[in-house]
Amino acid sequence: MKEYSDFREFYNFCISLIKNYSEFCEDFSNLEKIKYIRENSDKNILNCYYIAGKISQESARTIESKTNILKLSVDNMIKNLIEHPEITINEYQNIGLYVRNADYILKKNNKNLIYFKIDNKIYQFVIKSTKIGNEIFITTFHKASIKQLAKDILRYKSIKKDSFDCEDSKYPSVT
Repeated sequence: MKEYSDFREFYNFCISLIKNYSEFCEDFSNLEKIKYIRENSDKNILNCYYIAGKISQESARTIESKTNILKLSVDNMIKNLIEHPEITINEYQNIGLYVRNADYILKKNNKNLIYFKIDNKIYQFVIKSTKIGNEIFITTFHKASIKQLAKDILRYKSIKKDSFDCEDSKYPSVT
């Protein structure tokens, strides 16, 4: 499993994988494209990753992880690029900053929802620790809505919370 140290190289590699399969997936839904790429790609390549940042040690303990290092795998990056084209390369490059400045971190079963704002818009990460807690991965990164944030605050245990004023995003949450 390769670790990418340069984000642009990681990003461009993921884009090239999507492009390599695009002619075969032209008429597929997003989910079908993701499934096709997963089924036809080498699993060792899909498991390569980029270290995107760190969560606090306290948050790591709360999600029963032995590490606080947050990874973004090729597999999850491809999924996110297909499902959430609104996220820019600059936003991906700042994941570490966003995680450190999270406004809310909520525990949802074996996942954690991290909400933060960029230019008064709400965004959400979903992160998940592996079963044995050796690794933490970003499973999705997308724009969210105030309505979804409010609903999640009521539904899930809060690990961290701050109040903030944001515009609502037109993007629904996919949690």
